[in-house]
Amino acid sequence: MSTETIVTLSEYSLIDFVRLVNKIFADYVVPIDWNVLTFKMDARENSISFNDSFIFLSDDIPTGFILNAIRGNRARIDAMGVIESERGKGLAERILKHALHHLKIRNVETTILEVASTDERAVRFYDKNGYRIIRNLHTMILENPEIYKAGEGTHSYMTSDSKVVYQIALTYEIHQQRSPNWQREPISLLLANGRYNYVRVNTNGEEGYFVWGKNADDSAFIVDCGSKSDKLESVIRDAIEYIVAQTNAKLISIVAVPENDKMYNALQLLGFRTILLQYEMFRKL
Repeated sequence: MSTETIVTLSEYSLIDFVRLVNKIFADYVVPIDWNVLTFKMDARENSISFNDSFIFLSDDIPTGFILNAIRGNRARIDAMGVIESERGKGLAERILKHALHHLKIRNVETTILEVASTDERAVRFYDKNGYRIIRNLHTMILENPEIYKAGEGTHSYMTSDSKVVYQIALTYEIHQQRSPNWQREPISLLLANGRYNYVRVNTNGEEGYFVWGKNADDSAFIVDCGSKSDKLESVIRDAIEYIVAQTNAKLISIVAVPENDKMYNALQLLGFRTILLQYEMFRKL
């Protein structure tokens, strides 16, 4: 009979852990392809706690894992998976129950996670374990962004940094009643320092910001945009023109935009279309 042990991520080799995650997620709807550096950046940006994340082993062979991110009394399951040979044997439920029990002891009150809408098995699993869908998240793309031009008037751009944009984003979230998801909360923008490009924009006296990056191919991505007024569409249009001028990108993407956030409607108006739908699921502890 095999012996099951549980260790925290802080006790485990990051090289072996990244190898495990990439193997498990190779056939998932949303694959993961980390190296140690990109995992460390993701962990910092999303507040993943190494002491509160777990690897399950059977006779010292890793069989599954769960990554937990914690902010105050809130937690998010960043990723969870089981090796193919152990699926359907109850391991996933043991991993989840262990993590939720641990988080409750840590005085965490609520947890969230994201799951692809097409992954019906995963949706049923989380629903069975007390999670409920609270909103849709859209990964969207804009093809041929070079045809988009900033609106008429005066446009000025100024490179900025995470600390400045963090303070601006906090203010906008309150006054503009934004509904960002975990990865787009102002604290995420701050913790991502050095990973993305931060730009402040002024269009005809209207202030805003956008955070963006470039992929290895001919594409780029927007992380977040914000506007001092309700003119978020104008800031996104400015961001598109700026990114194309800087990179000559042929495609611009943006990941996991909440359907109830103002940015979703603005992106739709500018021609972005959804290529992946995820459910954000919620559970109280």
